Amino acid sequence: MKQRLAIFAAAGALVAFALPGLVAAADAQVVAGRVIGAHGTLLVATSNQMTVYTFDKDVAGSGASNCTGGCLTTWPALTVAAGDIPTGGAGVTGTLGTITRADNGALQVTYNGLPLYFFSHDAAPGDTNGIYPNWRAVVLAAAAPSATATPTEAPAPSEAPQTATPPPTSTAPAGTGSGTGGDAGLALLVAGVAGLGGLVAIRRRAAVRS
Repeated sequence: MKQRLAIFAAAGALVAFALPGLVAAADAQVVAGRVIGAHGTLLVATSNQMTVYTFDKDVAGSGASNCTGGCLTTWPALTVAAGDIPTGGAGVTGTLGTITRADNGALQVTYNGLPLYFFSHDAAPGDTNGIYPNWRAVVLAAAAPSATATPTEAPAPSEAPQTATPPPTSTAPAGTGSGTGGDAGLALLVAGVAGLGGLVAIRRRAAVRS
């Protein structure tokens, strides 16, 4: 009896010792969100913070990758060890999973059913050289719009309509108003009368002499 209890205790100790390692191997955070310039928040690998991509020729949920041979050299697959269950960091809301590659048996990580790849010409975290036809980064959140200056508000128009005041209209008939024109006419009239009077006086003198 004591021997059996000792065996059970030893087995329990072995299980307890191995359990933390088993739990850690089953839960592996492989991707997270990272803000990358004007691209917004992109999906990156947590192991090296490099951008990961999807291939337009892959079919979501098909369980297969269409990038093989030389393609796989340029676009290495994001993989996990056997038994690991890929998880994502904050901001990763899509479904993560794995497929078994037919060419080498590796477990490639998928996001919403599409296999994930690195780009061999990305040299540092934040590089996005792999964004071009048939390849795209996984956008988790669009970039925030840049702040724009608030337009100056135009002054409010006056509530009362503003109309031009017309110039005053003269009601005096032409030629009868006061001013330089009236004075000149009066002077001519006086001169004419004076001249007529002088002419009459001359005629009277001539009649007397005769």
